[in-house]
Amino acid sequence: MTVANVRDHGAVGDGVSDDHAAVTAAITAADVAGGGTVFFPSGVYAVSAPLGIADPGISRVCLLGDGDRAATILATGNFAPLTGSWTQSRIENLMIDAGGHGGPGMIVDLDKSYVRHCWVRNWSGHGISLNPTRVGLLNWVDDTFVEQCDGTGVHTTYRFYDSWIVNNNIGSTGPNLSVESGPVRILANHLNGSPRFNIELRGNKSLTIIGNICEGARREAIAYTMPSWLESDSPQVQIVGNNITNSGKESPGEYPAIGVYSRDAAHRTSGFNITGNYFACTDDDAGWAYAVVAEHVDTVAITGNQWDNRGFTVAPVKVNGTNVSVAGNTSGNDGRVVDTLDASTRLTATSGDHVYFLADGAAITLPAAAANTCRYTVKNLGASGCRIAAPSGNSINRSTAISLAPGESVEILSDGTNWWTV
Repeated sequence: MTVANVRDHGAVGDGVSDDHAAVTAAITAADVAGGGTVFFPSGVYAVSAPLGIADPGISRVCLLGDGDRAATILATGNFAPLTGSWTQSRIENLMIDAGGHGGPGMIVDLDKSYVRHCWVRNWSGHGISLNPTRVGLLNWVDDTFVEQCDGTGVHTTYRFYDSWIVNNNIGSTGPNLSVESGPVRILANHLNGSPRFNIELRGNKSLTIIGNICEGARREAIAYTMPSWLESDSPQVQIVGNNITNSGKESPGEYPAIGVYSRDAAHRTSGFNITGNYFACTDDDAGWAYAVVAEHVDTVAITGNQWDNRGFTVAPVKVNGTNVSVAGNTSGNDGRVVDTLDASTRLTATSGDHVYFLADGAAITLPAAAANTCRYTVKNLGASGCRIAAPSGNSINRSTAISLAPGESVEILSDGTNWWTV
């Protein structure tokens, strides 16, 4: 196949001369020939406009840098140095430098293509934006370093699917990875810097998240939020064998390490396996309220995880849902539900261990006592007394209600007929 050396097409590579026309000529020569390699000898190739062709795109072309990322493509203005549509192509062993002008590093539509062993730096907004306009599958983003900058490290749309994001090191201030697609395999990445999230999931299907190091997130390390336009969702997400550390830095003790959030109680998501992960914090400014929170989420397995060293401050797990298994973890295997209430609330559960913290203005009405095996622990965090009432036809300590003084706590059990404090 054709080997087009960009120097043979007039590129200088001195970091000053505009090499856009020469590099574009080399890419076009390889593309017109039915495929080939565009070779970049060591140097800095300044470009005055993005490289790449959006329509009809480029096929069977490999952009290959010399040495160990010794060739740089440098943007001289506010644009992504590399763009376009790439089919059965490779972008390999290159330094992609947005120049600090405010532009992204790469905006590319990939189809059966690779971004491999590259280094993306001096970008803003997105380090790598994948498939914003065209559908593509069977793609790899592999062994690439997205240097810490302001924005999202790697961003995918739903058009990027049946693909792999593996073995990368990604820093950012926004999410390290923001993924809206599937099936996608997210494997063995080091996600760090000071991101809002290490992995942000925005609507997915058949997602596998295995063996990643997730550290330094300001909020959740991994956060799935059900899209607002869905009535229900079943994304089939596996979160397995990840090392999750030193998150929650924006407000220690407020966020969980992993958060799974449905729209609300009426619009629910289901299908999450959270297994074999390690949660711990060694930084003084890090820590989580919970290791895992799943709000209005059904069909959830939380098993075989280890959480210690400020892995949680309130409880290991907070799950509201059906068909939930919490077992085999280092602690918190009883499926305990922990929640803070700030308004009058009627409880409905018939089983489980429940802990409620009551803020000012909160009150509780218990569910029916018959056939109810719940154990309620209630603590008043407010500055005034709060009320716990029995439902109609039941009593609590032979009264219709009891009051908790500020700071007071109580445990409540049913004898099958009425409620009693213990």
